[in-house]
Amino acid sequence: MPGYSLTLMCHLVPLHDHMTTTTMAAPITGADWYDALSPVDQERYDKIEEMCPEFSKLDAAKCQEFLNILDDYGIEDADKFESAYCTQLDYAHNEQHYGEFVEYLVTEFDDKDLPEFLVIDWQQSWYSNYRHDFIDIEFDGEVYFFFANF
Repeated sequence: MPGYSLTLMCHLVPLHDHMTTTTMAAPITGADWYDALSPVDQERYDKIEEMCPEFSKLDAAKCQEFLNILDDYGIEDADKFESAYCTQLDYAHNEQHYGEFVEYLVTEFDDKDLPEFLVIDWQQSWYSNYRHDFIDIEFDGEVYFFFANF
């Protein structure tokens, strides 16, 4: 019966006399979850979805998990998210790849043209300098980088 909730279907489908009826709670939908959020969290989620469009494909439980992680770092509203968010990478699942993030940060984000003869150990730059300035959150196959001083 398309369009009916699981709870309603449990009541509509006739049961045999030897079976007992139990009311099953319908799984929470994304719309129900969103509507239950506070206005501040709705605005924060809207900002997340605007800046990270892949969130539109996640279920409510995953979205809530990410909001909870952000809360742990003090990123509690849309303005803080926008100020703190830097970028995300889908291949940097351990700090061995964070040097690539630093290279991106210096050459693309800060838009610096470096001379070709300059040799930089980007990985050591992460460990020595940059790791103190960023929050890295691994979530759902991506690593999200946030400025620590937002």
